[in-house]
Amino acid sequence: MMTIIDQKQNRDGVNQITDVLTQAFKEEPLYQAIFENERELRRYLKLMIDYYNKNGEVHTAVVDEKIVGVSIWNFKGMPFFSLRSALTSGMFGEILKFLMITQIKSLIKLENEGLITERYHYNREHHYLFMIGSVMKGAGQTLMEYAIDKFRDCPIYLENSNIKNNRIFYERLGFHPIKTIEVLGVSMDLLTNSKGEQLL
Repeated sequence: MMTIIDQKQNRDGVNQITDVLTQAFKEEPLYQAIFENERELRRYLKLMIDYYNKNGEVHTAVVDEKIVGVSIWNFKGMPFFSLRSALTSGMFGEILKFLMITQIKSLIKLENEGLITERYHYNREHHYLFMIGSVMKGAGQTLMEYAIDKFRDCPIYLENSNIKNNRIFYERLGFHPIKTIEVLGVSMDLLTNSKGEQLL
């Protein structure tokens, strides 16, 4: 039986989540375009998990006490990740570790990706799905259904850079693209479950 856990994670939980997301995203088109190797990707994911564990919400899908899926949320009113917001959260050590192992060209690509996506970011009050990944069939849908029910007070917004494999998944959950953009040569859907928004 799959259970959703909605709580702050301890160190073991963060490590399990990092393992799951690294496995889920190591062949994801956008991250392949940004990072030089799996080690860089893993360190980036660990940094994001640490940040959102303090400043957002991390939901996990658990089977037999093992994490098999993760969704990371920036809910309305909370600051998005930036070096400034991370430092304010006391994450100097985590940022330093990330910078030490990440090549300059990967950092430049990551910064460019952020500048491009922020330019198009949904301008209405919303909850933002920063990331979702799983290593077991059904975990992603269970996580999304939980979040859709929890975040009923305003729309959810997300970005999908694996259109071929994931667009139908999100459409079945009531999402639709409001725009498709190019980021580092990768097509990315910008989606919401707000009924009033239409594809541009």
